Amino acid sequence: MSQPRFWAKTGQGEFQEGKPKYHPVICHLADTAAVAREIVRSHLSPVAKRHLAQGLGIADEEALIRFCGFMAGSHDLGKVSPAFQFQVDPVGKALAGGELYDLWHKIPPITRKEKRTPHGIVTAKTLPEFLVEIGLKQTLAHRLAMIVGGHHGFFPSAEEINQLDDVLAGTQEDGVWWQRKYSYEIFQQLLEFVALTSEDLPAQCDNAAAMILAGLTTVSDWIASNPDEKTGFPYAVDKPFAEYQNGLPEQAKRALKALGWATLPTGKPLSFTELFPKIKEPRELQKQAIAATNTLKAPCLVLVEASMGEGKTEAAFYLADYLQQEEGAGGFYIGLPTQATSNAMFERVKTFLGARYTKADFPDFINLTLSHSAAALKADYRDSVCRLDAQEQVYDADDDDHGDPRVVAREWHTARKRTLLSPYGVGTLDQALMGALRSRHQFVRLFGLAGRTVILDEIHAYDLYTGTLLERFLEWLALLGSPVIALSATLPSETRKRLVHAYSKGCGCKTEPEFADGEYPRLTTFTPGDGVQVVPFAPSPHVMRDLKLHWVKDTEWLDELQAALENDGGCVAIICSTVGRAQEVFQRLQNSQHFAEDELGLFHGRFLFISREAIEGNCIARFGKPSDAKTVRPHRYVLVATQVIEQSLDLDFDLMISDLAPVDLLLQRSGRLHRHEDRPHRPVKLIKPTLWLIAPEIDKEGKADFGDSGFIYDRHVLLRTWLTLRDRTTISLPAAMDALIESAYNPDMLPPEGLEPIHSEDWYSSLEKHRQDQSAYHSLAQKVYLPSARGKHKPCEFTRGDQNDDDNTIVAVTRLGEQSVTTIFVQRTATGLILPISQQAIDPKKSPNLETVRALLGHSTRISKRGLVEEILKLENPKKWTSALLKHCRCVELDEESKAQIGKWELFLDLQRGIVINSA
Repeated sequence: MSQPRFWAKTGQGEFQEGKPKYHPVICHLADTAAVAREIVRSHLSPVAKRHLAQGLGIADEEALIRFCGFMAGSHDLGKVSPAFQFQVDPVGKALAGGELYDLWHKIPPITRKEKRTPHGIVTAKTLPEFLVEIGLKQTLAHRLAMIVGGHHGFFPSAEEINQLDDVLAGTQEDGVWWQRKYSYEIFQQLLEFVALTSEDLPAQCDNAAAMILAGLTTVSDWIASNPDEKTGFPYAVDKPFAEYQNGLPEQAKRALKALGWATLPTGKPLSFTELFPKIKEPRELQKQAIAATNTLKAPCLVLVEASMGEGKTEAAFYLADYLQQEEGAGGFYIGLPTQATSNAMFERVKTFLGARYTKADFPDFINLTLSHSAAALKADYRDSVCRLDAQEQVYDADDDDHGDPRVVAREWHTARKRTLLSPYGVGTLDQALMGALRSRHQFVRLFGLAGRTVILDEIHAYDLYTGTLLERFLEWLALLGSPVIALSATLPSETRKRLVHAYSKGCGCKTEPEFADGEYPRLTTFTPGDGVQVVPFAPSPHVMRDLKLHWVKDTEWLDELQAALENDGGCVAIICSTVGRAQEVFQRLQNSQHFAEDELGLFHGRFLFISREAIEGNCIARFGKPSDAKTVRPHRYVLVATQVIEQSLDLDFDLMISDLAPVDLLLQRSGRLHRHEDRPHRPVKLIKPTLWLIAPEIDKEGKADFGDSGFIYDRHVLLRTWLTLRDRTTISLPAAMDALIESAYNPDMLPPEGLEPIHSEDWYSSLEKHRQDQSAYHSLAQKVYLPSARGKHKPCEFTRGDQNDDDNTIVAVTRLGEQSVTTIFVQRTATGLILPISQQAIDPKKSPNLETVRALLGHSTRISKRGLVEEILKLENPKKWTSALLKHCRCVELDEESKAQIGKWELFLDLQRGIVINSA
């Protein structure tokens, strides 16, 4: 009787000439081991490699490479089990042979159907015994087996392992199918292939090593599972393993290179002026960043607090480049609050990298990915995606308006879950934050960020819930050796201390580091051993100004605005708290007859994506830098917007009107007021930067009514902001920044003396609710984030089996707020369905190709109105819409008048106002 053979990959169960087309288990294990070894050897950053070695207790680099390759390779040992081998019945029968096939079919069909036997859990059950035999301690063997057994996203628990059916798993001692008979032989083959010795074995596996090893295993498995001859590992079929293994190390190198993996250069730091030749004299902030490199070592935390326009981004780029070159950090990822801010930053990073690496210095591709759910819809990013076969095309391309053609997103890295594996990346914080949450494949995200510099921009934009998740994220980044650079214009002192404390915990500090607050603006650094250093610096002259405050009533500001814009004109931004409020204000301006149609604009998040991208471009063209040849500033213009313009977009207005918001956000918004110091002309009436604040109404009880702002922001913070600013006419910036932030956020601050009784009562009642909410947010965060980075935890505590990590889940667990749903809008016409903006015909009876899927998503927006979301989620998409990109979307059909009735809500697509929602 022929010896049983076992398959790991078999495609669609194809047969050729009567024989199954398959890839043997040992071949796939060896493929995975070869890829893992090459990643550790050539692609894992020196910082990450050092933390992996320390976490395993393996000092020798070659021993580390062998052991990691061996453990990654052993991940699929559980495929040598009846449940896996016979899930493709004809292939299993042809390979495993009659005796084992007959045994399988003697198992009752109901047992085979209902009892889950995932091969990763079978690995976790069978591997420990083999590991103990080669010299590992039993507890460590079980931990390592669970780590590699979790390569499908969830680390198995002891309960899941114990619940396996021994017959289905092939773990029944002395049974016909027993692991000692079959998988142990394959285990020994893998040992010999990797050439693992007893001296290569680890003494431990801490949490850092667990995350890196788990991510390494999964990523190596993904790459090794590709049967393409050029970019992967073709099926070996019946080729003897002794013959197959020859050349595998070179095959792994070729596969990684073809997929866009490149070794980053180190050891060649450039000076600040070499990185930014257009900046002839660095600003004081940038000088302090340069000075900080004298003591910075990975891991480290740098907090930069400075006014808008001080050059924080350039300072962060310089520090990240220094940490890569000098310390061996592996590139960087920049996390931002929104997709819009990510898109804007992507262009800056692309330009920076193209200038930083010449073809002579770095002849390979520079891999830069954009990481958020709508990245594929951004045309400039989509154009930068480099196909696997396009290398020569990219190298031969001439430089054009899109920047250096070598700065690309390699196609393999653009897939969901893989974007954080690119050495350089920009995206929303949410995408990275999922690495610190108990979610599927969270360890892949941490593996991608291990030893890389993480830049967090606009960190003041997050509430306590997301801020709590951020603290745990920092703790884990510190454990993984990842330097963090956090940028903010405004940050409460308590928040600053919490962030430093979180990072120090991840570094292993037993007590909270002490540091004195220096004056604003300041640069705070933390490195283990050196502690916290706070360095104040002088603000640049162009950010030192007196900001005028002018309180107006909502019923009266329109006429006053018209008077302010007479004769000389001016460009005005009106920032509203909600989309509905912005649409109402825009319509009020239209109806006033004070402004021509081409003098008014509206920008918010409820436009269809295809329109929003064009609106954003128009805003930059109208209000961007005067030095930009594409900027054509109108004589008179009023842009009504929501918070979409308060961050990252480099816009400049002559006057700003704002609904009341927390003081830090008001200060952030004011950074778009008289932003460009080289503006050649300001209207005479608007020569001084002035922020008009819409005063709250006073209700019949005498309390402040904050209107729509009260639905968005914490009442206590709004109240404190209003009380702080209501009697002011001028704010001296940046000198007043710290005091203003503390007046709104310091939890120990008492109400102002002489405060009216009604407002004093409001202060204490809203403070009590504020504290309750903060406690609730903290409890919610604890339910989803990872256990502490330095604690002793079972692998299963890092993931959970009931949660996917699709884009809807990412938003749901990383942000608090209203539930939302991505809603695609199509329109019914006499000739059929069309997309309302592009007029492209849509056939719901056909499966959409990728271009059509993109077109559908281009006609989508996120709806978050309570009640309406639940009604939209009840809708069913066309059955042919099976693309994963459409899975969590819902389609709404508009009539010929661009209207749809969903429950009690009427939805109307207005080309000027976006999606308008009216309730019956």
